[in-house]
Amino acid sequence: MNISRLVLGVFAIGVAAAFFITALGYPAKAANMPLIYSVVVALLGAAMVGQEVLGILRRRQAPIDGAATPGSDAFAEEAVSDEVTHRKPWKAMLVFLLAAVYLYSISIMGYLIATVSFMVLALTMIGHVSWRFAAIGIVLLVAVVCAVFIGFLGLPVSLLPPPFSS
Repeated sequence: MNISRLVLGVFAIGVAAAFFITALGYPAKAANMPLIYSVVVALLGAAMVGQEVLGILRRRQAPIDGAATPGSDAFAEEAVSDEVTHRKPWKAMLVFLLAAVYLYSISIMGYLIATVSFMVLALTMIGHVSWRFAAIGIVLLVAVVCAVFIGFLGLPVSLLPPPFSS
């Protein structure tokens, strides 16, 4: 069982529930996208939790024929589970902590600087994405969010720090 995936799934459901409840207080026009996103995040979190629970149930129901020998599927599965347990689960929690700092920093640094900084730091910590695709993803994310929240919904989003915004 991968405890970090289980905790991440439960945490995602909790964050989605908090955003869903918060979005209920928004004006009807502005609440649609946050409500959709919170439901999607909750469903993805539930899928992670469900996948881990089903994996536990499958392992308990699998017949045990004996000890795993090199070359057998059971041996390979044990090697993979050992590799999973030696991963650093603190990275996922550090990204969530960084996300909390990001949410706070938007009001200080503005949406553009805070978002680009958060994405660069998070992708640097994760380290599995090439910088070319990371840059494309960051630009697309910022553009889509600006188009949806500023262009379509007309919300007043501070793009730059307060001293630079008019």
